[in-house]
Amino acid sequence: MKYYITTPQIAELISRNKALEKGCGYKFAPWTFCVEKKEQVRKLNCSGVNPNIYGNQVEIGMLGLPTIKVLMAADIPILGGVHLSQRFRQIEPLHLGELITVNGQIVEINPHPRGCVLHCHFKYSRSNGDVCVEAERSGIIAIGAKEPSRGIPRPSETLEGFSEIMRRKLVPKSVGEYSNEAGNLIHSDPAIAAEHGFRAPIAAGLMGIHFYREALQNAYKPNAFDLEVWFRRPMFWDDTMTLVASEEKGRICAMHLLCSSEKPASSCIVHSV
Repeated sequence: MKYYITTPQIAELISRNKALEKGCGYKFAPWTFCVEKKEQVRKLNCSGVNPNIYGNQVEIGMLGLPTIKVLMAADIPILGGVHLSQRFRQIEPLHLGELITVNGQIVEINPHPRGCVLHCHFKYSRSNGDVCVEAERSGIIAIGAKEPSRGIPRPSETLEGFSEIMRRKLVPKSVGEYSNEAGNLIHSDPAIAAEHGFRAPIAAGLMGIHFYREALQNAYKPNAFDLEVWFRRPMFWDDTMTLVASEEKGRICAMHLLCSSEKPASSCIVHSV
């Protein structure tokens, strides 16, 4: 795959980016970590979610940052990119404080006018080797051939048949604190957000995943589930978010997270629960 260099920084990234050089099939270096209870409590409190509803289980959105760290360790430029979609299939719960190993690989690279769309697959295992969670992540990164896109499929934005199940006012201080370890000031600094064309700092997309997961936990307390989220519009740090859902055969099958404009900031398909 050939790249068109736009800045010296990007040129340096490409010159040492073995992952993108090798492309599809490249396997990331495994990484072992644990999700500490105090960190999950902090993240969920920042999101307005009661952490007690999960007991000793790892809430699935807590795997988002370790995934980003795996990508960044391979010199893939996540900061400044666009998170397009995220899927989590939980086979069984992981637990707070236990060692978790994530393995991942690149499964697809597609052209995009802003660089390329990188699609990766990850598996999260406990120390005995059992795979408890599988994940897929797609995002635009700002290096690549900058060619026309083949299109990015997303579910419909229609709200017909959806009803409100939750409404939550975002708190600017909490939105900023949620992402304080990520190093991306677009979540906390109004000046940086303005430089990127936003009227205010924006909440991390993973915060929206906490809301979807909370809805499933309150309704079913599932040990196994499969949900897929597509990110559409920014959630500003002072937005009032409304979660709406539709059901099929008495079970939640789809959700939208609406921002103050009443347009979906993201959409979720529940493949199984």
